[in-house]
Amino acid sequence: MPLTKVLGSGGERPAYYFRFWAQNRRIAKQGAIHARLLADGQEVKLEPVGTEADMHAADVFCGSYRVAEDALQQAADASSYEFQLVDADGSILWKQKGKSKTAEAIQKILAAESSSYLREGVVRDAKAVDSVRRDSRPRVFLPSVTPNEVQAWLVLHQQELMQDTLGKELWGEFRPYYHKSHDDIVFFMGRAIGDGVPLITFETRPYAGGTMLAMMKDQILEDRYWHTARTVGMMTAADDIVSLTSVWRDLDDQWDGFLDDAYETFQEYADFGFALEQKHKKGEGNRFFVASVSDGNKDFAKGEELLSLDGEELAWYKPNELRLKFRQHKGAAKLRLRTPTGEEREVALTPVLRPAKGAPDLPKDRKAFFEAGKVKGSKDAIVDNGNYPTLFAQSDPTYAQPSTKERYEASKR
Repeated sequence: MPLTKVLGSGGERPAYYFRFWAQNRRIAKQGAIHARLLADGQEVKLEPVGTEADMHAADVFCGSYRVAEDALQQAADASSYEFQLVDADGSILWKQKGKSKTAEAIQKILAAESSSYLREGVVRDAKAVDSVRRDSRPRVFLPSVTPNEVQAWLVLHQQELMQDTLGKELWGEFRPYYHKSHDDIVFFMGRAIGDGVPLITFETRPYAGGTMLAMMKDQILEDRYWHTARTVGMMTAADDIVSLTSVWRDLDDQWDGFLDDAYETFQEYADFGFALEQKHKKGEGNRFFVASVSDGNKDFAKGEELLSLDGEELAWYKPNELRLKFRQHKGAAKLRLRTPTGEEREVALTPVLRPAKGAPDLPKDRKAFFEAGKVKGSKDAIVDNGNYPTLFAQSDPTYAQPSTKERYEASKR
């Protein structure tokens, strides 16, 4: 059960949300269903976000609940936790025990400040080596472009990347699909790796006159034969595919680069005047170096190591995450570097703001584009494990998505 903390602004207290997701035949024919959380047998008060009736469809219950900070503080020291779904009479329909580290996780989220966060949904680990093993959950805002245009760009961009031999090797084993039941979803599926099939899912949502593009990493796709494919981020967990974890992490970072490219295409971006390269040593975080510098750039030299940006150490980042961080930088910056001889120095500069590269003549008719390009459509079920896009909706109502009930009814049309 994910717990989300939404930090307040202007001195407001943060808000906390539990996300319930359950699928069980016992709830299929039930009327009213309520969610409960017990800590050491005592109920923790939960307030539904929206109507509970809209969280229930067929045998699925999916919805978010607000919990007061004071109640969460009291529950943080419990030795046992149980999440339940109950009917109108209080009879238990479904339950799930909390994990052994539930209390530790709650305490960690309670203590987290804005500076504690490294990337989307991830609290900064004490050690960089632990951070680079975690999944990123990237999203970027693309102004003045529609979701349909972004979906077309994703497919065309993959085709562009496959124009040379290396590109075919990296991207050629993935095939694009558009989703017939979810207009906001386009996904790519690759060949099996071990026992898993890599699934890369992009969500495109209308937002502030443009599109919010999210790379979704906590999803499962189920076909009519009950075969499953999982997003690459899910396959990097040590208890999922142990022997091939490094392969999945490489895929994870490879596809993160799509959002970097999308940002440069549709959004103004900061140019620091250098290209970076990454080195990783087992048991350590990532190390980043200046691979090359732009003509006339005197601030950096090839081979220098990048240590921090605006006081934040960089070893915690993945390569394409860091590239996006540089592209999204606003205003003046301060970098700390280490020269090949071991001396450390600081550079203060304001990166050049480059205009968006643009992608002319993108088709606006989603269905016609995909059918003309021989891109397959799919009605296979995409199961959201509570990461995207619902959690974002809690902190920004303009990003709201259909409820579980609405999605179910749409799938039956």
